[in-house]
Amino acid sequence: MKSDVKAVRKNSTGSVFGGRTRLRGIILGSTSSSTAGQVTLRDGNGVDQFIVDVPAGDTFAYNLAEDGILFEGGMSIQAINDCTVTVILDK
Repeated sequence: MKSDVKAVRKNSTGSVFGGRTRLRGIILGSTSSSTAGQVTLRDGNGVDQFIVDVPAGDTFAYNLAEDGILFEGGMSIQAINDCTVTVILDK
């Protein structure tokens, strides 16, 4: 399924997108040379849909296959530690 996508860069908890969307890809950049980073993405129903780690001092990028991961009712960052994140999602 083809659709327009949007990139949102975050380094703190809070809203990423306010409506129904799909996670298409993610880029993580560690901000620590000694501690691994981690991000938790939550949907509007309070369900943690995606939890990902990035090794200390590294950058990680991942494109999700097919239709990605559906986030009903919005997407937010529930937790973010020692990294920045760029979320690729449907507009």
